[in-house]
Amino acid sequence: MNITTPCGHELTTRLLDQKSECALDSSFNRVLSTLTQESYVSALFFSKHFSPIHQPVVVFSSLYTPLSDDSIAMHLEKLKKLKPSIEVHHYQNTSVFPAKFENNLLGFLIIEASDDAIKPFESLIAHLLNVYVKQLSTLHYACIDPLSQLLNRQTFEEKVLSVVARDNHAAMRQGYAERCWYLAMLDIDNFKLVNDTYGHVIGDEVILLVAQLLKNNFRSEDYVFRYGGEEFAVLFPSQSAETAFEGLDRIRALIAATRFPQVGTVTVSGGFVTLIDIGQTSEAVHQADQALYHSKQHGRNKMTYFNDLDIKPLELNQSDIELF
Repeated sequence: MNITTPCGHELTTRLLDQKSECALDSSFNRVLSTLTQESYVSALFFSKHFSPIHQPVVVFSSLYTPLSDDSIAMHLEKLKKLKPSIEVHHYQNTSVFPAKFENNLLGFLIIEASDDAIKPFESLIAHLLNVYVKQLSTLHYACIDPLSQLLNRQTFEEKVLSVVARDNHAAMRQGYAERCWYLAMLDIDNFKLVNDTYGHVIGDEVILLVAQLLKNNFRSEDYVFRYGGEEFAVLFPSQSAETAFEGLDRIRALIAATRFPQVGTVTVSGGFVTLIDIGQTSEAVHQADQALYHSKQHGRNKMTYFNDLDIKPLELNQSDIELF
């Protein structure tokens, strides 16, 4: 075992030096490999929404047998029963470390070993897990839009690029068939009229309520952004374009059926595209926007899939479209 400093200062610094979520995830995985000399298998499950209401999803895993949702829930229930001071739970040849933030259990690290060789490093691993969570929280809250509490525009391109590069396909729940990623752009219909009629305070409230509906009805593995103004972006995996459309249209209908204070009915229009062979982020956004504009042109309160339009990327003249 070759760790430069017994207190783990070098490993701690390595984690704190990471400036993106993907880089931090990879760095923590490598840190564990350093400690275990890659002779053990491990997995990290965590709710990156930093909310205990979202079930943790796999961040990385080398487990021979994937954990089902029921197994994840079982581990969480066991950890909830432990005293707060307990850093690790043992059973059989498995060590499970609770991952907490502000006293909320948001996930766990699991390490499977055939002997007790990992025990001398358990306190260090627990410490590094805590460092990982704190650094992740710093990165997470720096990416949050203050009004909507969704991910902000500045983090959007990084997430799209990581999805296109398939860097975070492992972050999807285990046990699912291979799925494609989709980008959806959603825009509140007639939002300028809301501002002009009720004022910007009520307009901000509409943005906040729509954001809450989006956040509460997408899954923990999906990424929901406030793209700008009254426009939102969503990155999400689905088994097919049909199921992607069904999910988006269900949320569209939910928003249309919700009663908004003072304003009454609010609707959204949307468009989405499959993230396959996308050369640049701007290209994906442009195609999703074209589908969004098509929804606006054809009555609003609709969802449109870009591939159904049978148009070239630059065929639609955006300047002719009234978004508001």
